Amino acid sequence: MKKVLLTILSFVACTAVFAQDLPTNPEPGKCYVRCVTPDVWVNQDVTVQVAPAYKKLSVVPASYNTVTEEVIVQKAGTELSVVPAKYETQNFDVVVQEASQKLEIIPSSVSYEEETVVVQEASQRLEVVPAVYETRTFEVVTQPATQRLEVIPAKYETREETVVVQSASQKLEVIPAVWGTQTITYKKREFGNTLKVVPAKFTSSYQVIEVKPATAKWEMSDTPAAECQSSDPNDCRYWCYKSVPAQNITINTTELASDASVITTPGCDNSNGGADDCGMATYTQKVIETPATTRVIDIPAVTKTVKKTVMVTPPTTRVIEVPAVTKTMERVVMVTPPTTRVIDIPAVTKTVKKKIITPETTRVVAIPEVTQTMKRVVMSTPPTTRTIDIAEKRSTIKKTVLASDARVEESVVPAVNKTVTKEVLQTKGGLTTWKEVDCKLVEYNDLNINWNLGSATLTPAAKAEIDAKLLPVLADGVSVEIASHTDSRGSKESNRLLSERRAQAVTNYLISKGINSSRITSNGYGESRLTNRCSDGVSCTEREHLANRRTQFRVINSK
Repeated sequence: MKKVLLTILSFVACTAVFAQDLPTNPEPGKCYVRCVTPDVWVNQDVTVQVAPAYKKLSVVPASYNTVTEEVIVQKAGTELSVVPAKYETQNFDVVVQEASQKLEIIPSSVSYEEETVVVQEASQRLEVVPAVYETRTFEVVTQPATQRLEVIPAKYETREETVVVQSASQKLEVIPAVWGTQTITYKKREFGNTLKVVPAKFTSSYQVIEVKPATAKWEMSDTPAAECQSSDPNDCRYWCYKSVPAQNITINTTELASDASVITTPGCDNSNGGADDCGMATYTQKVIETPATTRVIDIPAVTKTVKKTVMVTPPTTRVIEVPAVTKTMERVVMVTPPTTRVIDIPAVTKTVKKKIITPETTRVVAIPEVTQTMKRVVMSTPPTTRTIDIAEKRSTIKKTVLASDARVEESVVPAVNKTVTKEVLQTKGGLTTWKEVDCKLVEYNDLNINWNLGSATLTPAAKAEIDAKLLPVLADGVSVEIASHTDSRGSKESNRLLSERRAQAVTNYLISKGINSSRITSNGYGESRLTNRCSDGVSCTEREHLANRRTQFRVINSK
């Protein structure tokens, strides 16, 4: 009795967790699949460093050469000698009367032109009342006012001027150079470094990699409950959510405790107060302490006083006004116009001659300057110094030179890595849903894959068939069973193994296309489900055997 109660309680608890309700509002003639949304896992490659990179060092000792070097024991110098100045006599012109100007008068000119003058203005007369006239006088300008110029001559005076007859110059006096000696220190022998290699050190370790994390999955009992009243035995089975432990692998690794290094010891070290001069030596060199120079002595210029005429006031002009000439004339002027019919009387004119005078002007006449030729002594070449070169003196010394210092040749030993593939949960499943499917897909559907005899390798044509027919079905989120079969030729066990390899080949191709393995169930049935009479011992054609050598799929409940 206790066992029965425990069975009923387990059934009720599992039914509450995973309900077995049928789809709501189903339509007649349609098929549905119960889908538990699966956990979606993806593979992830993890690279583990099992041995670190480290350096290998090897010492190449220093090498030396003995060389002969030429050094300067007396530096090159110079001495100075005076080159005297050169003089020459030159002729030069002195202006004794500066250039000036004078003005010439250009006389005025007279021209005549005729001018028409109105002596009686135009008027009107009346037939009834005649006009009243009177005679009036007026003046006409017969020669306009003008001007004439009167020249005022320039004024001159005599002045004295100082002229340089011999330019100022210079002469040079040499101050000789002063020589001294100095001691030069040089490196007679060079020393390289001594190197000692300390190799790398390693320690052993390990890493634990979780290749598959802990998870859980639903499992259904093999037998239904004893008190099940449903005609479908699947409605009365127990569903339990069981844990699946994580899977780990341990990888032995090597870790770098300390990398290779070098200890450098100087070839010559007198830092502790030792007497070693580290290959230094000296020699004496003669040098110029004060170079040769010159002192400049000035020679004053020689001058002479001469007389010259200078224009103080330039010539100018004075303007004299000439008045205009006029003439008195008479003309009749209408005082009272007629008061009745007007008769026009044209004006009366008279032609007179008019005198036009162009005023006087001046023209400037240049007076050239008056010069006098004189002689003076001029320094054509100033005094200079001539440099006398003193050649340097050389001597040879021997010294030991470091051709190449001790060095370390380094090579890197690369790290050793190991790639481990682990499963990572991408999307958590567990929701129970009903999904409508094509009723044909619930039953087995053939994949048009023509397996070669004894082969489990997918051809390009077989992959194209899977892409066209099976991948669109899996895109709806359902799970499928891949069932593969063989013909009856060969043993039953070998045919079963061959069919399993063929079903697994299809499964592996689907996984490579991104389908999670939890949604695929692969089964190999061998020759246990023949579609025709071609069993063991029956003679059949190759076409009949090919009908049994097939691969199928059907939609199943997702787990």
